[in-house]
Amino acid sequence: MDMFECGGWVTIWASPEESDCFVRIHHLDCHQKYVCIDVPEDVKKFIAENAKLRAPQLWKEILKFHPRPNFTQKAVYNYWFKQQQASWQRCDDEFESAKILLQEFATDPAHELVSIPMPESNGFRALGFVFPSVLRKWDGVIREVALDSTFKTNKAGFECFALLGEVGGSGVPLGFILLKSNKPELNEKEKYLRAAIRFITVVWHIRTKQVLSDKDITEINALLAELPDDIKYQLCFCVTIKQAI
Repeated sequence: MDMFECGGWVTIWASPEESDCFVRIHHLDCHQKYVCIDVPEDVKKFIAENAKLRAPQLWKEILKFHPRPNFTQKAVYNYWFKQQQASWQRCDDEFESAKILLQEFATDPAHELVSIPMPESNGFRALGFVFPSVLRKWDGVIREVALDSTFKTNKAGFECFALLGEVGGSGVPLGFILLKSNKPELNEKEKYLRAAIRFITVVWHIRTKQVLSDKDITEINALLAELPDDIKYQLCFCVTIKQAI
């Protein structure tokens, strides 16, 4: 909405001895008429019926029957996101919601998951699981394993560690760990990584000959502590190219 000089005044009369106050609003020029910017019902229905489309695709289609909308693309995205969120969010706590969702997912025999026993600590919240079908199928083939993590990829602040196995030149997921710290003790994160590595090597008998990781000292220490001495280690090689000025 455009802004302009309307010559408006707001006058308020109030007294500590009175419970009521009086307000007078005065405009020399009328404001522009307010326009509803809510997402209309037909658009909400269209979003619900096309939930598999991504938000930019939805907006492109919506513009075909609302070429000059009063509502914004951001409003459409927010409504679409809430519809998507309702399909996977089980409770307000992200960690508990993830646990419930994984339990529901694992009820289907085709989606078998096995939890990784994790240490108990007041400084961490941890959730780990492996894919038994992958481990059973490739346990005699996998000789190279990679360990890597992501950080600051979600609002809850969880790190996601992935264990990958090499099969025919491609990486297959063996398991994942979701980990969040709250004033942890020194080297406490290493215990969780060691528990996951121990689980796939001892319980699932993955005979690793070579390991790939980045330069995270916690990852390196966990691998060194849990794997045999004859393992070959490789680190990711990162090259930074700076333009000469």
